[in-house]
Amino acid sequence: MTRTVFRHASTRRKRLTPVLATAALLIGALVATPANAAPQPEAPGGAVDVYTGELTTDQVKLLNRSGIDQEDISLGKGQGGRVQVEAVLNGAQVAELNKQGLRLTVKTVQGKDVAQRLKAAPPKVFRPYSGPGNLHEELLKVAAEHPSIATAVDIGTSVQGKPITAVRVSKNVRNLKDRKRPVAIYQAAQHAREWITPEMVRRLLHHYVNGYGKDAELTQIINTTDLWFLPVVNVDGYDLTFTDGFRLWRKNARDNNGDGKVTTGDGIDLNRNFTYKWGYDNEGSSPRPASEVYRGPAAASEPETRAQIGLYKRLRPAYLINYHSAAELLLHGVGWQALTRSPDDVIHDALLGDIDQPAVPGYTPELGAQLYTTNGDTDGEADNKHGALSVTPEMATCKTAANTFPDDEWTPEKCGSVFEFPDDERLIAHEFEKNLPFALSIGKSARTPDNPVSVVGRTVPDFEAKRFPVSYGDTQEVQAYIRRSLDDKTFHYRINAGPDQQEEAHEWRGGERFGNENDHYFGEYRGEVAEQKPGDKVEVWFSGDKNGELVESRHFTYTVNSRDKADVLVIADEDYRGVNPTYPPGTRSPKYAQQYADLVKAAGHKPIIWDFSAAPIDPVHLNILKHFKAVVWYLGDNRLTQDAPDEPVKTHQGDAPDSQVADRAKNLLLSIRAYLNEGGKLLHAGETSGYFGPLSQLNGGGIYYGLKGHPERPCVVTGNYRDDCELLSDDFFQYYLGAYERQRAGAPTQFTGVKGPFDGVTSKLGGTASNPLNEAGRFQVTSTVLPRDAFPQFASWKVGDYLGGDAPRPAGALATVDTASAVATRDSVLFGFGIEQATTPAEQRTLVSRALDHLLG
Repeated sequence: MTRTVFRHASTRRKRLTPVLATAALLIGALVATPANAAPQPEAPGGAVDVYTGELTTDQVKLLNRSGIDQEDISLGKGQGGRVQVEAVLNGAQVAELNKQGLRLTVKTVQGKDVAQRLKAAPPKVFRPYSGPGNLHEELLKVAAEHPSIATAVDIGTSVQGKPITAVRVSKNVRNLKDRKRPVAIYQAAQHAREWITPEMVRRLLHHYVNGYGKDAELTQIINTTDLWFLPVVNVDGYDLTFTDGFRLWRKNARDNNGDGKVTTGDGIDLNRNFTYKWGYDNEGSSPRPASEVYRGPAAASEPETRAQIGLYKRLRPAYLINYHSAAELLLHGVGWQALTRSPDDVIHDALLGDIDQPAVPGYTPELGAQLYTTNGDTDGEADNKHGALSVTPEMATCKTAANTFPDDEWTPEKCGSVFEFPDDERLIAHEFEKNLPFALSIGKSARTPDNPVSVVGRTVPDFEAKRFPVSYGDTQEVQAYIRRSLDDKTFHYRINAGPDQQEEAHEWRGGERFGNENDHYFGEYRGEVAEQKPGDKVEVWFSGDKNGELVESRHFTYTVNSRDKADVLVIADEDYRGVNPTYPPGTRSPKYAQQYADLVKAAGHKPIIWDFSAAPIDPVHLNILKHFKAVVWYLGDNRLTQDAPDEPVKTHQGDAPDSQVADRAKNLLLSIRAYLNEGGKLLHAGETSGYFGPLSQLNGGGIYYGLKGHPERPCVVTGNYRDDCELLSDDFFQYYLGAYERQRAGAPTQFTGVKGPFDGVTSKLGGTASNPLNEAGRFQVTSTVLPRDAFPQFASWKVGDYLGGDAPRPAGALATVDTASAVATRDSVLFGFGIEQATTPAEQRTLVSRALDHLLG
């Protein structure tokens, strides 16, 4: 019988696999390594190479948390319950990881490592940037051969002093002043190893200039648009990839340690070096020079970055297409925070399509952070500081290319890594042709960016309103994304089919952390319904003037429910209709809701209960949560909010329990995040609060909520754990609730307050009749990983500890790492147990009262 990594979840509460913070704590040492520390011994292989190994799930988590770009890690089925890993690493990284027991070795293909493969088969189609007959010389030649429409422009120089050259293409280009025509920029090779991307831009340049005067469509684009082609941004790094041992080099050629040569640990990731959100956290970029996503010592520290910023500032492009590889995606929108939609995504939806009908066949359109979070990246800079609409196409992997034609020499087994696109003219031409229609649609769309020419036949609506069925307020805000070019943006409402009442729609400028970005052509506008009463039926819509014609959003109607002057909302998230655990037959109401409501009342507030299992309303931010000063969100006996299709997740290593949640769980979490962003206060309690299941060690940190591109379908993992399914990231707990990592404490016997609101408080802990206390959570506080002085936005602190517990702490040096039973931020208090698990009513009242006093003063 095949041994599997996972066991199926039982219907009763069970002991969790100890998902200790060991991996994150180990990596804490890696992250904290100073730039001037003694160099680690080099590993065998090239300066950057592909390494393989069979790892435990804890070791995979260690790998994921070590500052490696998630795109550089591929996971598959190993032997004996382990995970087969391939990872692109530099020598310092692999030496450091192997010191922790990972035993990674250089991957060979047909007996050769990456350096030997390059020697054995020198490039045929792919060429360096510098030198006779290579890309830079070709750019100059194209410009010289088409002087009426093309000119070569050096936008800056590299670290090593090489020119970074673009070709500008437009009618009468030498007399064209900047910003006289709409601009589209096609650029590539920010990451040196991604050889297919310069070929995409180089061939696209030839396609345009060779078609001028012959193809009416291309001629029209060139006559009316200012096109820029920048095939290689990272010219030093790209040239370096054509030398022995450097085929998989990613960064620029910055000599970080000043030893006069480029070696392992040198270089800066040019797609993490921009000023927008630079260094926001250490997950979206790294402060460690040895990391492949090292952001540099300061924002825009690199001449290559400054050259790009200068170009964007000079031109204010309508569109920026920033080619990368290799993940077969069309990325857009917010990259620094997971699952954050923004106004201009209305345009991207039409331009890029969806997984069933994408603008590039076989690619998946998605928000930038759905691949993984980034900060200091190009798209954020261009969109939010220079008014662009940016798209990052992630081009095909080596495996996909190798499977394209059954009659050629290429097979996936010949791929060293996903980035090593086959050096084959037929395959490269095929990938170019597949991307060509979308690339041309950008040229056609630059004149009307908010009404793009979509290759999938979609149009951009003037409004995208957020609909909801109920309201709990005396007044009610309603929001919509609205095209900025509309005049007289107006909010309308009718109460009980009464007269049309109107007010000017006002633009929302964002909350404390997000909401004011990617809004160049569309903005988020709001209107307010005044003086509504319980029982009212309210019809709402928006309107505007479009070139003298009245246009309207879709109307929708909601019902006003009574809030009964309550100031604290109790969310009973018991999920008694779910499957984890299965509740007794006949359960039709939450067990602990009234108990929590009574505790809120004893604290001097007026509560109202929302039974989330009975009414999982979406969205819930403006229509419910924002009407309350604070929210108490508790789990009770609930482990994870799941329906039958969610449990278990099918994977190539067997069935994985606790690995997918229902959509309503994702929607509630994002709504609470939005509530906190607009000044809300949260008390969250539950024995499995912050638990993201065993696959969180493999997928980069989170729990699935559906199949990739089709979240309404159950997740099935057939390949890489990151790529097949939609992920609800653990970022909310890390960055909003101050719980960077969760450990299983097991069955502690006492809570002890240690600071702030709980100073001097103690409470005995125990189970309830239906919920034995056996999987309480303890948390590594975020500010112990991201110090407050450097990351004030994540300020968090320990306010409670445990006595007892049957999950041992790590041994040795890790035993000194502090963890918490309760964590506080300015806006939240998080308990790793349920308040109902405090053994006396007096202790329960103290915990809730102190928490609400902290939150509400």
